[in-house]
Amino acid sequence: MMRRLASVMVILAVVGLATVAVAEPGTDTGVDGGVGSDGPGPLPADPVDVVSDPAFGMGALAGAAVAGLGAWLAFRGGAKFVTRENVLENETRNGIFELLNDKPGLHLRAIADELDLSTTNVLWHLRKLEDADLVRGKKLEGYKVFYPVEGGQDSKREAMASAVLRNDNAQAVLEYVATEPGAHQRQIARALDVNHGTVRWHLRKMLKTDLLMEIKRENSNQYYLTDLGANVIGKPDAEAVPDGAETGAAAA
Repeated sequence: MMRRLASVMVILAVVGLATVAVAEPGTDTGVDGGVGSDGPGPLPADPVDVVSDPAFGMGALAGAAVAGLGAWLAFRGGAKFVTRENVLENETRNGIFELLNDKPGLHLRAIADELDLSTTNVLWHLRKLEDADLVRGKKLEGYKVFYPVEGGQDSKREAMASAVLRNDNAQAVLEYVATEPGAHQRQIARALDVNHGTVRWHLRKMLKTDLLMEIKRENSNQYYLTDLGANVIGKPDAEAVPDGAETGAAAA
C-alpha cells in the first residue's frame, strides 16, 4: 500500500513541479492567469524555446529531486523492517516455517509445490527467515535444502537424511539394509531389481548423510544402519555394526 502511494506521489510531484518549472516567474507563457503573465497574450513562436529554457531544466531537476525525496520518506515512514521478533507475522512466511518444521530438508521447488506458491515468492521469504536465523540452507547433491535452526546439528542431520530418503529407491535400499544387516551392493541390487549403479549412488548419499555405515570385507563391503538411520526408519533396535569391524567412508 505504501509503495503504491509513493508511486502516486512521484507522478503527481513530477507533473506539478514540471508545470511550475515551465511557468517560472518572469517567463511569459501566453496563458491567461499563468505565473508571470500579464493577461492574455500570444503563444511563443517556437514551443521548443520553452522546453529548452534554462528555467525549465532547473525546475525539472528540482522537481525530480523533491519527488524522489518525498517517495523515499513515504516508503521509510511506512515500511516495516523484518526482525526475528516479527518475521513470522507474515502468513506466507509462517506457513513456510511450519512446513520446514514438519518436513525438514525440502528444497525450493518442493516448498513451492507443497504450498502452491511461486519459487520467486518462496525464495524471498526463505531469505527473510535465514536473515532472522530461523532457517538455514545447505547444498546436497546439487540442491539447496532448508531446515529449521532450532535443534542445532541434530536438526541438520535429520534434514539431510530426510532429503535423501524422499527418493523411493533410496527408501527401499535403507529398508532392505534394515531387514538384512550386512548386505552388500550386488545383493541389494538383485533383491530390489534395481540397477547396480543406482544402488551405488544411493549408498554413497546415505553414507554421506550418516544413515548407513560401511564395513570393509575381503571380497565386498557390507552395510549397516547407523543410529540415525535406525531412528529415521523407525527401527531403533536394528542390528548394530559388529565390534572390531573396519569401517569405510565410501561405497564400493
